[in-house]
Amino acid sequence: MRQLHDNLWVHEDSMKLGPVNLPLRTTVVRLAAGGLWVHSPTTLSAELRSQVDELGPVSAVLGPSNGHNLWLRDWADAYPDATVYVTPGIPKKQPALSGYQLLDEQTSATWADDFDANIMGGVPFLDECVFLHRASASLIVTDLVHNYRGQEQVGFAKVVTKLVMEPMGFKDICVAPPLRFKFMIKDRSAFVAFLEAVQRWDFDRIIVTHGDIIEDDAKQTLSRLCERFTRG
Repeated sequence: MRQLHDNLWVHEDSMKLGPVNLPLRTTVVRLAAGGLWVHSPTTLSAELRSQVDELGPVSAVLGPSNGHNLWLRDWADAYPDATVYVTPGIPKKQPALSGYQLLDEQTSATWADDFDANIMGGVPFLDECVFLHRASASLIVTDLVHNYRGQEQVGFAKVVTKLVMEPMGFKDICVAPPLRFKFMIKDRSAFVAFLEAVQRWDFDRIIVTHGDIIEDDAKQTLSRLCERFTRG
């Protein structure tokens, strides 16, 4: 894992989307009250588990967007004392997952000493909960923002990226590709209210789950991406 702040670490990973390697990132925060908060967990390898265990006990494991659910059970089994928090669409995708709590305004307030939180309204396909880690001035997102600058594919994966993935929206710094399709946004006013609230937060970086962390002009970058939804 790589340390970004006194109490914040990230772990880079990837998964296959057809022939394409899709970058993934898990974010780990040591909470002011003690315990580790694990955002969007990826494969729990022996090496990663050892690194996590060195930091302290895991108290919270988050599935912060409906599509990020594949490894939740592995982490729940490995850390039975941790509480698993999930967005509303995950239980249907992981019916064997038990003992979880839904991510909502009440449960996200559990970490109010460390985070501000906001739930994406109007887009039930994602139901994403985003976080501002105030101590590090980091906006932590799952699918809201991707960053594929500097992400190189090779061979057939490069061809698929150029002909399929990039036209779908998996290119450069972008919003979640499904958001490009208006039918995915079921309540525009709720979605815009969410975007405007997040833009008011004070952050210097965006820790994305897909692609490179955005360290430069983070607030301006988010504002630019949101313009297509908030104008008019």
